[in-house]
Amino acid sequence: MKKSHVRTAFPLFVAGVALWLCSGFSAALTAVSHKALMNESFQQFDQNLNTGWRVLQLQRDYLGAANAMLEYLSVHSTTLKLWQKDSLAFHLGHIYALAGKKREAIHWFKKSMADHLMDNPTYTESFIVFIEKDKPALLEDRDTIATTHPGPSRAQDLREMDVMLEYFGESFEAAWGALNCHNPATKETTAAWISYCKDMDAKYRKIYLQHGIKLRYK
Repeated sequence: MKKSHVRTAFPLFVAGVALWLCSGFSAALTAVSHKALMNESFQQFDQNLNTGWRVLQLQRDYLGAANAMLEYLSVHSTTLKLWQKDSLAFHLGHIYALAGKKREAIHWFKKSMADHLMDNPTYTESFIVFIEKDKPALLEDRDTIATTHPGPSRAQDLREMDVMLEYFGESFEAAWGALNCHNPATKETTAAWISYCKDMDAKYRKIYLQHGIKLRYK
């Protein structure tokens, strides 16, 4: 049975931001690069695959990336549009899922849907049910997107769900690494992404080989 999603107020974690920051922003960032990160536009910080919080993600500093997003939300709270806050909330769910922080991941995935601005909430729900290990719900979500979501992103959404089904029971990080580092149609070319994919192939070598993946990044 699918889970119901309860509206969660955005300020729930605001008080916690200060605690995250007191413990240190990220060992991977200097004071200068930290300031530069906070000064990036929303497009640079959240929408570019090679800048913003993803710089930390590609170093597998997942909690550093989460802290960066929490601080960015706090610093720009009065200027970010609601859909931009929802986008950051979704990516917070994603990054916490990569870190294996299931409770935090589910919280932020739900927060991203609370304002009802996302054009395909079933897509986000699929991440939640993968984390909760609810395979019937994941299959139902896939069927829903296949039959009722004719948008241009449908093919990619279905591919992501197929990977989650194939790697059901494995970690979110293992599934995400398979999805992004072993897409038959593309191959990562930037140094940061190649380094990240090498880490994924080394960490999940046995799992990927069991699924018939030919390791690209050695």
